[in-house]
Amino acid sequence: MTLARLSCGLYICVTFTLGLRAQQDPKELPENKGTIEGQNTYRNPALGLMISLPGEWYFFDRTSYSSAEQKRKEKEMLERARATCTGALCGPGEVDVALRSPAGPMPPVYTISIGGHKLSAEYQNRERHPLEEFARIMSLGSLGANWIPEGELTAIRLGGRPSYRLVVHNARVTTAKGFVYVADSNGQVFMLLGTAIRDAEQLQSALEKLTFTNTSP
Repeated sequence: MTLARLSCGLYICVTFTLGLRAQQDPKELPENKGTIEGQNTYRNPALGLMISLPGEWYFFDRTSYSSAEQKRKEKEMLERARATCTGALCGPGEVDVALRSPAGPMPPVYTISIGGHKLSAEYQNRERHPLEEFARIMSLGSLGANWIPEGELTAIRLGGRPSYRLVVHNARVTTAKGFVYVADSNGQVFMLLGTAIRDAEQLQSALEKLTFTNTSP
């Protein structure tokens, strides 16, 4: 499994192991990073999705808020994951995006993290490799110590497609909640994580109204 676990204060940081690259990092390509339009509409061409969000949103670098010790621990976790990884989620993830609202000091009211892996034809076969298997790894398998599941991993429809959702709450901040979604799009399996330290229902509603602009899962 290449999904590393990292708990970062009041929100979940999910970091995919991204291999060393001699050229431009795929996650920085416009189609993989996506765009924010009008400060509240996020579009990602690689995943073919669009989300209309509450408030004003900005891209941010999760690692810029980490201490030297946190970065060291993260590096060690990634190295261990690479050494033991087998299966579909090994290797670089093409999509690795972090959004926040509003701008300013940490922690923000809302954050969104999106991570996607391009799958081989073998792993796109949902009869042999059910989406639920990926959802368990990318949700329950990526929680840090500060986040506790509320209920079970649940099958839902997201943008009209089969998906899974896990709701979590923060062990230290009673108002902080998170919503993890896993789905397929454009030959990628992706995880979308939203966290809120207040007004969580507004963020959940917006995320569950996302739309896909492509016709192929």
